Amino acid sequence: MEKLADLIYCEFLKLKRSKICIIALVGTLGTPLLTILHGIQNHLAHPENDISLFGLYDNAIMFLMLIFGLLVFSIIAAYLFSREYTEKTLKTLFVVPISKKRFLAGKFIALYLCILFLMILSWAEILFLVVICNIAIEIAEINFLTALYFLIKTIYGSILLYAAITPFAFLAIYSKGLIAPVIAASIIALGNVILTGSPIAGYFPWTAAYLMLNGRIQSVGSTPGIVLTILGLLCFISILASVLYFQKEDIQ
Repeated sequence: MEKLADLIYCEFLKLKRSKICIIALVGTLGTPLLTILHGIQNHLAHPENDISLFGLYDNAIMFLMLIFGLLVFSIIAAYLFSREYTEKTLKTLFVVPISKKRFLAGKFIALYLCILFLMILSWAEILFLVVICNIAIEIAEINFLTALYFLIKTIYGSILLYAAITPFAFLAIYSKGLIAPVIAASIIALGNVILTGSPIAGYFPWTAAYLMLNGRIQSVGSTPGIVLTILGLLCFISILASVLYFQKEDIQ
């Protein structure tokens, strides 16, 4: 267990020293800022439309789950799982006694912790900006229960989004680079925009995750059970494929 904790710590050190860390922070923190700016712009153009903490959180989660979070977290996944290939340091890692399974486990755990941290950071940023903006523009529903409700929703969303991100980890291992996972994530993000509201959305894992989190999954003809099954299988198959492929690969 101690070795696994050391592996996770090492992954965070690698991220901290890389430019990916800056990209992840800018991509995640930019979403709440854009959401609030859009809310203010809409209120100034149509004063009858109030700005509410509930609405801001709801919109920010939508953008994170469907577009920005998907893109940012897929980049993190691609970096975590391809770094040793691109920098040609994989062989040196296995000089120390560590199994390939534990090596990958450290990366998958680090990936989820990154997603969880960045989503909670996004939640905190919205709350901070709302308190500041409320000095100049009245924002409705600023209360503890609304913030707590969306904190729980954010944590739940991080689990669903993690399950949907795992295929990009396998793609990074398989392609040994960043390009393929990022292209795939971009295509899927576009698919999310196109499919939201259509009957197919309830069975398309990346869109279904958001619709389930938002309580709209039954409106597109699917059910929470179906979505959880799809996401669970997607996550399980992706992790299993990553382990099997990495296990049989010769370390050069």
